[in-house]
Amino acid sequence: MLLVTGGTGLSGQFVTRELVARGHAVRALCRQAPPPGTLPDGVEVVLGDLGDPASLRRATRGATGIVHTACTYTDSAVDVAAMAVLLEGWADGPFVYLSSLDVYGLTDADPVTEDAPLSESMNDYARGKVRCERRLLAMGRSAHVALRAPYIWGPHPIARRRLLPARLLEGRDLILPGRDAAEWSRYRDAWVDVRDLAAIVAACVERPPGVPLNVVTGHFVWHDLYETLLSLTGSASRLVHRPIEEIQDEDLARKELFARTWRFSEARLAATLGGFPRRPFEETVRDTVSVGG
Repeated sequence: MLLVTGGTGLSGQFVTRELVARGHAVRALCRQAPPPGTLPDGVEVVLGDLGDPASLRRATRGATGIVHTACTYTDSAVDVAAMAVLLEGWADGPFVYLSSLDVYGLTDADPVTEDAPLSESMNDYARGKVRCERRLLAMGRSAHVALRAPYIWGPHPIARRRLLPARLLEGRDLILPGRDAAEWSRYRDAWVDVRDLAAIVAACVERPPGVPLNVVTGHFVWHDLYETLLSLTGSASRLVHRPIEEIQDEDLARKELFARTWRFSEARLAATLGGFPRRPFEETVRDTVSVGG
């Protein structure tokens, strides 16, 4: 019985479905009872919370492996404490941890490989991911993997809420950094489709590599993403580029993250799995926008 934390969350829900489709018995840790049809038939639901160590101990009891997708996103102390409890209850099988590319901080490495040093400097979320990864590695066991994920999109309301900026939904101008096309066309980030991520997680459950992996489908230019969102939603917003020093926080929070030229390597992932699924960018964005909010 594999334990999946965050069973009804964006990643956990699709991971649970993929594991069941592959014939695995799954126990899903959920904060509340999931609505009918959310999870496949036969999934054992255990109610619990990352901030409740007793519930985590109950969830790990008898588990033959752990897939840890849940995260508070706002409190690294809770995330790290929960990781410690889950590792304490890891008695058998693989441990797959859903981490983040944020563990590299604002690195200038090009490309960013798994050998780049970890940094807690990005934000509290990244601090928690780095510390959880270190705890997993310190267990000294081979049947594990930390999957360092980028933006995760797909047909789930959580993904839709994260992808669509409030300004777009309100019809206000969308502000992005860049003096001209030559500059803004360099600003990009990485993404993965949650359905492809779920298949990668399942493959790592069945054959844990024992090393961290960057889980990247590809890279997108912020301008191109926003143009696609405007087309799909029919929003009245305009896409406006400005020099980054002229952009106010109320126009674009954490604007420096929209002026990066990231390039993350997925070579180790491809070599480890012998290839992996890659949905097209347009399909993933369309499916994310089309799902109910």
